[in-house]
Amino acid sequence: MPGSPPTHWTLLFALPLLLDLCLLGSAGTSIRAVQRSGRDQETLRPEEKQRHTENQVPMASWMLCVALVLAAVAGAVGETRYEKFLRQHVDHPRTLGLMGHRYCAVMLARRQVTAPGRPCKPSNTFVHAPAEDLVATCTRPADATGFHSTSTPMDITACRLRGGDTRPPCNYRARQLHHHVRVSCLDGLPVHLAGTHASVNES
Repeated sequence: MPGSPPTHWTLLFALPLLLDLCLLGSAGTSIRAVQRSGRDQETLRPEEKQRHTENQVPMASWMLCVALVLAAVAGAVGETRYEKFLRQHVDHPRTLGLMGHRYCAVMLARRQVTAPGRPCKPSNTFVHAPAEDLVATCTRPADATGFHSTSTPMDITACRLRGGDTRPPCNYRARQLHHHVRVSCLDGLPVHLAGTHASVNES
């Protein structure tokens, strides 16, 4: 259904927590392994063997964590162009608790637009309107350049890189605007945000 977040988005945004859990499980297993080092397993008493078996449970949990992380990564790689458009450009309703320029820094990282070791994206726009409204824009006539514009202005946050240096850390400035949004469409779905513009009577 258009506008519904794909399941793998949830896994993708939970990656940091999953990785922390995996590392904790791995550390606990390693500590127990050190505590058992130098002991001959054949000489363990029955109750010790039972404890040894129970200590193997965290390893299974750690392997489950790794499997979930791999599933999240595989899901992100397999997203459609429309899903990528939603991830990078649609934030409706607008995420609360993020003011000013901090909104751009947090949202761009959360939506995997920016990431450690990757060049900073020069600009990115988040649209605070239902995805269905952007899908409906694809039914409107295209302009001479092949793009479709929304029939009414929408609330947006425009994030632009400060200074133009694309090397991390990425530092953005945010602008709250009420603009028409221009998109390109594929098979009736928006797949690229081409830009925004003010209404004619606001120019």
